[in-house]
Amino acid sequence: MTAHYFIATLKPIPEYHTIENNYPFLNGEAYKERLPFTLPYIYELRGGDIEFITFLDSSMEIGDVVELYIFEEGRQGYPLSHNYPEEARTINLLKKTYKNQYCEYQLDSKKWIEELSRRTIASKRSLTTFVKY
Repeated sequence: MTAHYFIATLKPIPEYHTIENNYPFLNGEAYKERLPFTLPYIYELRGGDIEFITFLDSSMEIGDVVELYIFEEGRQGYPLSHNYPEEARTINLLKKTYKNQYCEYQLDSKKWIEELSRRTIASKRSLTTFVKY
Protein backbone atom coordinates (compact mmCIF):
# COMPACT_ATOMS: atom_id res chain seq x y z
CA MET A 1 0.00 0.00 0.00
CA THR A 2 1.32 3.42 -0.97
CA ALA A 3 0.04 6.69 0.49
CA HIS A 4 0.37 9.94 -1.45
CA TYR A 5 -0.32 13.38 0.04
CA PHE A 6 -1.78 15.73 -2.56
CA ILE A 7 -2.66 19.40 -2.53
CA ALA A 8 -4.70 21.35 -5.04
CA THR A 9 -4.38 25.10 -5.44
CA LEU A 10 -6.34 27.83 -7.16
CA LYS A 11 -3.17 29.23 -8.72
CA PRO A 12 0.19 27.62 -9.50
CA ILE A 13 2.92 27.54 -6.86
CA PRO A 14 5.61 29.73 -8.49
CA GLU A 15 8.46 28.11 -6.54
CA TYR A 16 7.50 24.71 -7.97
CA HIS A 17 7.93 25.89 -11.54
CA THR A 18 11.51 27.15 -11.17
CA ILE A 19 14.56 25.15 -12.24
CA GLU A 20 16.03 25.29 -8.73
CA ASN A 21 12.99 23.70 -7.07
CA ASN A 22 13.91 23.14 -3.41
CA TYR A 23 10.32 22.71 -2.30
CA PRO A 24 8.87 19.28 -1.54
CA PHE A 25 6.34 19.21 -4.39
CA LEU A 26 5.93 16.80 -7.27
CA ASN A 27 3.51 17.08 -10.15
CA GLY A 28 0.22 15.35 -9.35
CA GLU A 29 -1.42 15.53 -12.76
CA ALA A 30 -1.23 11.75 -13.27
CA TYR A 31 -3.66 11.29 -10.37
CA LYS A 32 -6.00 14.16 -11.25
CA GLU A 33 -8.91 11.97 -12.41
CA ARG A 34 -8.79 9.86 -9.24
CA LEU A 35 -8.81 12.71 -6.72
CA PRO A 36 -11.83 14.63 -5.35
CA PHE A 37 -10.28 18.08 -5.83
CA THR A 38 -12.17 21.08 -7.13
CA LEU A 39 -9.09 23.25 -7.76
CA PRO A 40 -7.01 23.05 -10.97
CA TYR A 41 -3.32 22.82 -9.93
CA ILE A 42 -2.37 19.52 -8.27
CA TYR A 43 0.91 18.71 -6.51
CA GLU A 44 2.12 15.74 -4.54
CA LEU A 45 3.48 16.83 -1.19
CA ARG A 46 6.59 15.55 0.56
CA GLY A 47 7.48 16.68 4.05
CA GLY A 48 6.00 16.98 7.52
CA ASP A 49 2.90 18.70 8.86
CA ILE A 50 4.68 21.60 10.61
CA GLU A 51 6.73 22.46 7.52
CA PHE A 52 3.63 22.27 5.34
CA ILE A 53 1.54 24.49 7.66
CA THR A 54 4.38 27.02 7.90
CA PHE A 55 4.76 27.03 4.10
CA LEU A 56 1.02 27.59 3.61
CA ASP A 57 0.87 30.37 6.17
CA SER A 58 3.76 32.22 4.56
CA SER A 59 2.78 31.65 0.92
CA MET A 60 -1.01 31.98 0.97
CA GLU A 61 -2.46 35.41 0.35
CA ILE A 62 -5.82 36.74 1.53
CA GLY A 63 -8.54 34.90 -0.42
CA ASP A 64 -6.41 31.85 -1.31
CA VAL A 65 -7.70 28.29 -0.99
CA VAL A 66 -5.70 25.02 -0.82
CA GLU A 67 -7.18 21.51 -0.63
CA LEU A 68 -5.34 18.57 0.96
CA TYR A 69 -6.11 14.86 0.56
CA ILE A 70 -4.38 11.52 1.20
CA PHE A 71 -4.68 9.04 -1.64
CA GLU A 72 -3.86 5.44 -0.76
CA GLU A 73 -3.22 2.88 -3.47
CA GLY A 74 -3.85 -0.74 -2.65
CA ARG A 75 -2.84 -3.81 -4.56
CA GLN A 76 -2.95 -3.60 -8.33
CA GLY A 77 -3.55 0.15 -8.18
CA TYR A 78 -7.06 0.02 -6.72
CA PRO A 79 -7.72 3.05 -4.51
CA LEU A 80 -8.29 2.52 -0.79
CA SER A 81 -9.26 6.14 -0.19
CA HIS A 82 -12.82 7.43 -0.14
CA ASN A 83 -14.35 10.88 -0.14
CA TYR A 84 -16.93 11.47 2.56
CA PRO A 85 -17.77 15.20 2.33
CA GLU A 86 -19.52 15.14 5.70
CA GLU A 87 -16.12 14.49 7.34
CA ALA A 88 -14.36 17.40 5.61
CA ARG A 89 -12.27 19.83 7.61
CA THR A 90 -11.73 23.55 7.07
CA ILE A 91 -8.72 25.36 8.50
CA ASN A 92 -8.69 29.14 8.38
CA LEU A 93 -5.09 30.37 8.61
CA LEU A 94 -6.12 34.01 9.04
CA LYS A 95 -8.62 33.46 11.87
CA LYS A 96 -6.66 30.49 13.30
CA THR A 97 -9.66 28.14 13.39
CA TYR A 98 -10.09 24.41 12.83
CA LYS A 99 -13.53 23.15 11.83
CA ASN A 100 -14.61 19.52 11.52
CA GLN A 101 -18.01 17.82 11.30
CA TYR A 102 -18.63 18.35 15.03
CA CYS A 103 -17.73 21.97 15.69
CA GLU A 104 -15.27 24.80 15.10
CA TYR A 105 -12.25 25.25 17.37
CA GLN A 106 -10.32 28.46 17.98
CA LEU A 107 -6.58 27.79 17.97
CA ASP A 108 -4.20 29.56 20.33
CA SER A 109 -2.86 32.64 18.53
CA LYS A 110 0.71 32.08 19.77
CA LYS A 111 1.04 28.28 19.55
CA TRP A 112 -1.42 27.60 16.72
CA ILE A 113 1.03 25.81 14.41
CA GLU A 114 1.99 23.26 17.07
CA GLU A 115 -1.64 22.90 18.14
CA LEU A 116 -2.77 22.39 14.56
CA SER A 117 -0.04 19.84 13.84
CA ARG A 118 -1.42 17.65 16.66
CA ARG A 119 -4.87 17.56 15.04
CA THR A 120 -5.90 15.45 12.04
CA ILE A 121 -5.25 17.73 9.10
CA ALA A 122 -4.97 15.14 6.32
CA SER A 123 -7.31 12.23 5.72
CA LYS A 124 -7.96 9.47 3.21
CA ARG A 125 -11.67 9.87 3.97
CA SER A 126 -12.23 13.53 3.18
CA LEU A 127 -10.74 16.78 1.90
CA THR A 128 -9.15 19.31 4.19
CA THR A 129 -9.55 22.86 2.92
CA PHE A 130 -7.14 25.59 3.99
CA VAL A 131 -8.47 29.13 3.55
CA LYS A 132 -7.09 32.54 4.33
CA TYR A 133 -9.89 35.10 4.63
